[in-house]
Amino acid sequence: MSQPRDCRVALCKATGVAGCSLVEVEGALDGGRTLAAFQSQVGGAIDSGARWIILDTRRITSFLDQGHGAVVALADKARKAGGGLILLCLNVRERTIFKMLKIEHYFQFAETMEEALAIADA
Repeated sequence: MSQPRDCRVALCKATGVAGCSLVEVEGALDGGRTLAAFQSQVGGAIDSGARWIILDTRRITSFLDQGHGAVVALADKARKAGGGLILLCLNVRERTIFKMLKIEHYFQFAETMEEALAIADA
């Protein structure tokens, strides 16, 4: 069994929309300690008052099972806080996989930052 590849949170900051944070991730949401660090950092933003998380997916190289589970868990946590998880620029392949896994209903999807901010500000 191969080792999970690393991911890292490159940016986690407030957006200017109340209760909304932007998270940029680089690498693979595959598992292991870096996925746990990602979950902890994003979960911490929600615990600190972010209701909406915009997850910029442009530099995510892959999601594997544990990565899908992690984003579903974070989406559920954000929903319970009164918001949700917005996937920004999710590529067609991953969007298809989310549909095949029947997990797309956990998320909002946006193609531009403006669209994502409008979802969080509604």
